[in-house]
Amino acid sequence: MPQKKNPDLTELIRAKVGRIHGAAQAVAMLLKGLPLAYNKDMQETQEPAFAVSFVPQMLTLVARFTAALQFNRDRMRDAAQSGYLNAMAAATYLVHKGVPFRTAHQTIGNAVRFAIEKGVELSGLTLAELREFGDEFSEDFYAAISLDATLDCHDVIGGTARERVREALEAASTRIAALKRIHAGEAVHAGA
Repeated sequence: MPQKKNPDLTELIRAKVGRIHGAAQAVAMLLKGLPLAYNKDMQETQEPAFAVSFVPQMLTLVARFTAALQFNRDRMRDAAQSGYLNAMAAATYLVHKGVPFRTAHQTIGNAVRFAIEKGVELSGLTLAELREFGDEFSEDFYAAISLDATLDCHDVIGGTARERVREALEAASTRIAALKRIHAGEAVHAGA
């Protein structure tokens, strides 16, 4: 369709993940069911293995696709600051002010509904408007729901905090480098 802007490659790869996951599950079930000795049922591991033989080619395409990606970072930053993506950070702000999470969640939900009716983001509400939802709001609320603060408020392993993302990228780079060394070693042994 001419209006389509998202790439087919990524959609098709996303769909293939179901097949990969299914094959992995099938092999896991076979291995789980094995007694303490090798048995004939191991031959059933071959079909799932061949069912995902497309993975190396798929990864090659993903690598080429990813290398060609270009990002409009300014537009991405603007988009990330709209749509109430900071609502959880806003609730976290209230929790840090001593409000139980359940109440904070409800309070921010009400504030979001009000902001939608008014046609603004949470940061577009005045302090007086926010205080209609709770006395805990003060000037520091606006800093707490900025994009950087929203990212950094989830500072847990696997979270969105910028330092955690940096750590994850470094760990991934280390794993990739190790895999490249292993692959290079296998290539040397295969040629010998």
